[in-house]
Amino acid sequence: MTETASKNDKPPFTHTAWILKTELIRKGRRVGRWIDEGVARVEPDGSVNVYLHSLPIGGFDGRIHLAAIGTSPPDVMPAPQRPGQADDGEEESEG
Repeated sequence: MTETASKNDKPPFTHTAWILKTELIRKGRRVGRWIDEGVARVEPDGSVNVYLHSLPIGGFDGRIHLAAIGTSPPDVMPAPQRPGQADDGEEESEG
């Protein structure tokens, strides 16, 4: 009975585990995406336990990013700069 009580006393998961899957390599550039693939928590002794649901068959290089639940992983590539877009986000004035 003490075994079941100790299992229920574990702290909840505090992080989402994201893995990076490379989908395309072209002209020396890698294009990939982050996949939500598990959960993690920091134990009271400072160790980290990560539970992954599965791993992709191809394109996985071993990177795992732990982010607080509700936050997104880092961008793999920055958004492309569109023609006529200013760097500071303001529209260019004509004239």
